[in-house]
Amino acid sequence: MFDSNGAAAAKCNLEALLFCVFDKDAGPIVQCADPPLGADGYSFQKVGHYLLPDSTIKGRVVSIVYGDRVMMGTPVYIEDAFYHRNSFQFNICMVIDSSKHHEPYRDIAQLLAMSFQSLETDTRLLSNPRDRISIRDVLAQLRQQINDAEECFVRIDMSHAIAFKVRRWVPALTKIEDDTLVPVPLMDLNQLLASAPRSAAKLPALPFSLDPAVEEVVRLIDGVSSVQRIAQSCPLRSDYVVMILRHLLHFNLIRLIPEIHMECKYRLTPAYHMVLEDSAMGQQAVHYVTAGKRKVDSLNEEEQEAEVQKVMALYALLACEGQVVEHFQTDYQEEITELQISLKHFLTWGLLQGYLEKVEEHVGSLNKAQAEELFRLRTILIPERKKLLSDQGQPAKDVNKDQQVVEMVARLKELQEMEQKSGSA
Repeated sequence: MFDSNGAAAAKCNLEALLFCVFDKDAGPIVQCADPPLGADGYSFQKVGHYLLPDSTIKGRVVSIVYGDRVMMGTPVYIEDAFYHRNSFQFNICMVIDSSKHHEPYRDIAQLLAMSFQSLETDTRLLSNPRDRISIRDVLAQLRQQINDAEECFVRIDMSHAIAFKVRRWVPALTKIEDDTLVPVPLMDLNQLLASAPRSAAKLPALPFSLDPAVEEVVRLIDGVSSVQRIAQSCPLRSDYVVMILRHLLHFNLIRLIPEIHMECKYRLTPAYHMVLEDSAMGQQAVHYVTAGKRKVDSLNEEEQEAEVQKVMALYALLACEGQVVEHFQTDYQEEITELQISLKHFLTWGLLQGYLEKVEEHVGSLNKAQAEELFRLRTILIPERKKLLSDQGQPAKDVNKDQQVVEMVARLKELQEMEQKSGSA
């Protein structure tokens, strides 16, 4: 078994399993444990109220650092008129070494909670004082089997058993090498954290439960602040902040782009020349770069294409002659205003979609005439020639062999190579 870095992962080592319950007279207590609590162990009783917090925490993993150990479990709250005060509260809590990687144990905490909740609902095993000894026996068998084989099968009676396998799932997180990069949210992260059902908000189901600490980081992600600035502004430790950002990056909730400054220069990438083939992506581009002020889906096909071409032409003009953003804004203020473009959104979209790359050296991609020729070849001349030949009934393989098409494609590739070389000089 290996972790995300390829290193052998240590086996599970549950030092103890505790049955914590809310007693009607004593409050939160550790009712029984394996191994049985000795004189030293009874100090665990002091943290009982942390293991059974407010009912709003039910179903979430709770962990408490206690010296060199961590106590971890998932509180369970069962509401039923059968119980005193109409509810039964318990937590099957693990005691583990605080220096161990905790992710596999979080899964065990959830599995134990689900297994014992089902068991209590069906048999009342946990709430019946006469079965207290058998609970300790069950805990002992579970701890031994999980430690020995990282799986368990403990029969309770002829109809019930607790069985599961520990799955070590540690995502291969992308390292954030440059803390000057800016996290950009790919969806409304605050809405993602809201208590409202995600289905009602048309948000994706998450493959993980959100740690409350995520909210501290999410509120600082504004598409402008760098990783470094977020880490400095957040009350959490900087390494925790970076770890949260790496998880958000892994689950495609954010993307990292270079910081945007008025003195920056950009060049086009090959991805730019493919966007006009996707009408849906072109509509998204117009909507994003105008900060939602312009929508082209209500226009006819010809008007949509014209609108998208105007926006994409500005990217070509930004890249030609290697001018800085400040000069671009001055030279094309009229076009930017007419199209209702937000410069911040314009640059962010180009970087997110890979149309633009930041140029570190003071070099240009193509001069203005070459940039315009490249744009016309890619978006007008070649597509129109191919459409004309197709309308005449020529098959696709013959269309691509047409002399004019071959010459224009060769010139297109030549200009693209020039752009690539100059941009990487």
